[in-house]
Amino acid sequence: MSRTICILYGMNEGPAIAVAFTQACKRAGFRVINDPTTADIIFAHSGGCMLIPPDNSAQTVVLVGIPYWPGRSLLISTITKIRRDFASHIQRHARRAFLMKCIYHVRYSMQLYREWLMFTQLPLDRPWNNRQRQIIVRNRFDMYCVPSVFDAPFNGPRVFISLPGEHDDCWSNPHRYIELLQSKA
Repeated sequence: MSRTICILYGMNEGPAIAVAFTQACKRAGFRVINDPTTADIIFAHSGGCMLIPPDNSAQTVVLVGIPYWPGRSLLISTITKIRRDFASHIQRHARRAFLMKCIYHVRYSMQLYREWLMFTQLPLDRPWNNRQRQIIVRNRFDMYCVPSVFDAPFNGPRVFISLPGEHDDCWSNPHRYIELLQSKA
């Protein structure tokens, strides 16, 4: 019997950005579902960490790139991330991939209700800070997550993991995250 996983996307994200990750989940034997209340595993990225329903039955919650960096401007983080992302794509000769990623981000930015939900859940006493077993992943070059994730005021049982890559590395390099899901979940 395959385990179910629900992917909660961050701000300006959605299934088109996460095609490689979704396919890797399926190849690894996970069944991707849309309902986080019935999933065995919840995989939340960035603003998606704010959309975890409190009445879920997940055995494991993986939080990647929690958008928590007190005192740092969201605008500065975004500009820095885009610059680094563009340079990385140029270096890999992937200009077209960068352009498509930008188009998808613009497309998903139109989901205003979803974006509003994320912003209203920003305080740390919201869904992602409960007593449930959680795996916290901070990518080494994450422009939205405080450099020392241990400084964030978490509650409950936590496993902290650092992985190489940028804020949204999970979408383009899913193998690291699939290995994590298989070993920890």
